[in-house]
Amino acid sequence: MYSFVRFFLSVVLRLVFPFSVVGKEKIKKLKDGFILCSNHISNLDALFLMVIIKRKIAFIAKQELFRGFFGLFLKTLGMIPVQRGNAASSIIGRSEEILKKGEILGIFIEGTRSRTGEFLKPRSGAAVLAFKTKVPVVPVCITPKRKKLIKIFRKTLIYIGDPVFAEDLELQDGSTKELRKTTNLIMEKIKKLRV
Repeated sequence: MYSFVRFFLSVVLRLVFPFSVVGKEKIKKLKDGFILCSNHISNLDALFLMVIIKRKIAFIAKQELFRGFFGLFLKTLGMIPVQRGNAASSIIGRSEEILKKGEILGIFIEGTRSRTGEFLKPRSGAAVLAFKTKVPVVPVCITPKRKKLIKIFRKTLIYIGDPVFAEDLELQDGSTKELRKTTNLIMEKIKKLRV
């Protein structure tokens, strides 16, 4: 089912929201679990990432989206529902399970969609999970060409950065100070991918 949906989305996106990818080869050697950490400027972001990466990605999404048929569709795609205001307690354990099973977890580092296309203040979820699981973090930047927001029939560029491994993050005790420093480091790597 996932493969069929992925193929269908690939055809639709390439026709209506054309895109190109740079750096896809950087994740081919990652056979175990890792965190795919991206900026967030559109409701299409998760779909773009699903299409360009063959392995299944589990994304975090707000609970309100999981209603009726659309909710079933999201669960088929591997989306994880999170309750607003209770995200930390409801998601960390499930995310750890996914990563320890060798799967990919998709996180939008800003925690919400930017309505202007500008970068927002990053959240520490990716840093917390990197500390707990010791998996690599792969920075990704989604950038519409010539515009700040994704538009129909206008090309979007997706840049995949070099994986950042646990030993490079210098997370020793998981203190608030360490996690904030690591969060900012990941965000800077995402920003540097924007052209």
